[in-house]
Amino acid sequence: MKKEEIIREQRTIEAMRKGYMGSEGKFGHILKTLGEPIVKEGSPYFEQSYLDDYWVLDEDEIRTADDEEVTFEIGWHFDGLSRGINLTIQMLDDRRELTVRHEGRSVYREIAGDLYGYAPDPAWEDHIERLFNQAKKREKERRQEEKKLIQKIAKKRQQEALDYLRDKWGL
Repeated sequence: MKKEEIIREQRTIEAMRKGYMGSEGKFGHILKTLGEPIVKEGSPYFEQSYLDDYWVLDEDEIRTADDEEVTFEIGWHFDGLSRGINLTIQMLDDRRELTVRHEGRSVYREIAGDLYGYAPDPAWEDHIERLFNQAKKREKERRQEEKKLIQKIAKKRQQEALDYLRDKWGL
C-alpha cells in the first residue's frame, strides 16, 4: 500500500468518527440549517454561455424571468463571515461534492462519499462544533414551531368538523 493511501484511509476513519462524512454529517446539517441553497435559473437541459449586454438595454425596462424559465437547487452554501468566521462550506448535488475552506485554504473535500482531502486542525474544527450545536438548536426550535402549527391546524379541523355536525344535525 502506498503511503498516501494509508493516510487517506486513516483520515477517512477519523472523519467518520467525527461525523463529517456524507450529506447527513455535521457539514450537511450545518448547510441545510444555517446555509442557503445554491439556485440555478434556466433549464437543466440548456446552458447559456454568454451574458446579455446590459449597456444596450433600455434603462426603464425591468428584467423579468421568461415564462419557460425555471429555478432549481443545485446545492448548498454556508458562509461564516457574517458570524466572524472565515469558513465556507459548499455542497454541489450534481457532483456530490462537499468542500470546506478555512481562511482560504481547502481543509476538507469529499466527492461521492470518497475522501479527497482532510487537514484536521482545531482552528476550524472548533468552529464546526459550535456551528453544529447552533444548527441543532435551530432545528429543535423549528420542530417545536412545526409541532405547535400542526396542533393548531388539528384543533381548527376538529372545530370545523364539530361546527359542521352542529349545523347539519343540530348536535
